[in-house]
Amino acid sequence: MKKFLMLVMMISIFCGGVDALAATKRSGSANAAAKSAARRNSGFTLKNQNDASVAVSFPRDKVTVLIFGDREGAEQIEGWVRPMYNQFGDKIEVYGIAELSAVPRLARGVVRRIIKSKTKYSVLLDWSGAVSKAYGYQKGKANVVVIGKNGAVLGKRTGAANRYGLLGVYKHINSGL
Repeated sequence: MKKFLMLVMMISIFCGGVDALAATKRSGSANAAAKSAARRNSGFTLKNQNDASVAVSFPRDKVTVLIFGDREGAEQIEGWVRPMYNQFGDKIEVYGIAELSAVPRLARGVVRRIIKSKTKYSVLLDWSGAVSKAYGYQKGKANVVVIGKNGAVLGKRTGAANRYGLLGVYKHINSGL
C-alpha cells in the first residue's frame, strides 16, 4: 500500500504542473552547456519515450521545427503540427520535445510509460530542461521554434495556434527553405 501511495503522489506531482522544489534542482552546468550549444548552433541529443537517443545537429538538409511543451502546453501542440505538415510535408523536420524538469527522478519511468502509451510519434524527453531553456522555453504554452538549415533560429511563436501565428511560422519556414 505504501508503494502505491508513493506512486500516486509522484504521478500527481507530474500531473499537477511545475513543482517549485523540483524546478530549483535543475543543473546549472547542464543549462549552461545547452545555452552554449544553442549559440554555436551545434544541436543537442535527447532520448525519446522509447529510450532511443535522438541527435539534432546542424547543419541539416531541411528546416527544423522544434515544438516544446509541458503538461499544459502539450494540449496546444496538435494545432501547430497538423497545419505545418499539411503546408510543408517532408520539406521540414519536426521534433516534439517534452519539458519535464519538474518531474522527480523517481517518477520518470512512470512518466515515460504514460507518454509512450499516449503517443505514437517520437517525443524527445528533456528531463533537465536544459535544451528547452536554451531555446527560450515559456512554461504552460506550446513553444514553436523554427531553425534554419545552418542552425540559426529563424523565429518563435508561443501559445495556442491561430491564423496569424501559423502565418508567422510559415514565413519563418519559407525564409529557410
